[in-house]
Amino acid sequence: MNCETLGVAEAGNLRYCQINDNIMKLAITYAELQNYVASHFHKTVNLGYVNGATVSVSVPIKVLGFTKSVSINLIVKKIEGTDLFLSYGGKMGIDMLVSPAISYAKKLVPEKAGWVEQMPGNIVKLRLGDIDKLQKVFEKLKLDKILFEPGNIGIEMSLVY
Repeated sequence: MNCETLGVAEAGNLRYCQINDNIMKLAITYAELQNYVASHFHKTVNLGYVNGATVSVSVPIKVLGFTKSVSINLIVKKIEGTDLFLSYGGKMGIDMLVSPAISYAKKLVPEKAGWVEQMPGNIVKLRLGDIDKLQKVFEKLKLDKILFEPGNIGIEMSLVY
């Protein structure tokens, strides 16, 4: 597959590959995404490949003067239209951290609270089509797959006719 560079995006060089006449794959490295989060949200996040559907996300937190890393695995379960369903899992008690984190994020940005819905069975639904900057993209492209690879995150999209 011959890849080219689209140009410089805010998170670094966003690469794309034309798979066939209708399907395109975008890719961003874990390091580029980590740097984007650090520069825009002033948070340290570490991403790591687990398998094709799973990525490990860890965040350092301070507890009684010590820094401990809290890790969660995010698994792409399905894509329905512009909705992305992720399941999460991790060490004991991780589910007790996710719900308050989602509630806190919704309070922090109340006008965007509808983008995220916590569902039963450790599932989170992300309404990507409700994000202003993605609405025009979804008019032309359909989200087909999100793939985690050892070096990067790949997104496959197809043209909407």
